[in-house]
Amino acid sequence: MLRRGLRLLAWPLLALVSAACTSTTRHPASEPTQVTLRFTYDDGKPMRHDDYLANARQETYIKRCSKIGSTTVCDVGSDALFTGGDAPLDANGEVRVTLHSTGPIGNNPTSLCIKGKGYVFDSGDWKRGPFSPGQVIEIRYRISEVDMACPWSSGTPPWWDKS
Repeated sequence: MLRRGLRLLAWPLLALVSAACTSTTRHPASEPTQVTLRFTYDDGKPMRHDDYLANARQETYIKRCSKIGSTTVCDVGSDALFTGGDAPLDANGEVRVTLHSTGPIGNNPTSLCIKGKGYVFDSGDWKRGPFSPGQVIEIRYRISEVDMACPWSSGTPPWWDKS
């Protein structure tokens, strides 16, 4: 009986949250545009032949939700442009992809354990278009060591030179 009462109380709250979403902004589609993604880290060193750390996404929409007296971003949609392992990176850390949207390109910060230590890979600000055919878009990761429990370790990439 108590669970049923709690569910009945939850429905109005859920409806209120749903009603708070006021708009969704979608980035326009573009003609297929081939660009080169260049994955680097630290001071521009290439992430060579990486098969799992280099990732890039393209933002597809932003859903804005209202709060009392202000507007904040509630949800951001993105599609994978390149996920480590899709194709090998060349010696410069580059791979070609085809864009179908004008949205910005980047990646979300990722926490990883390498050699028993915790690191955050952060690509920083997302690159905004418009993008042109043949353009090189650099996804430069800043790698920071963090205090994180690492009972396991991912594979060490061949370019890894941190001690």
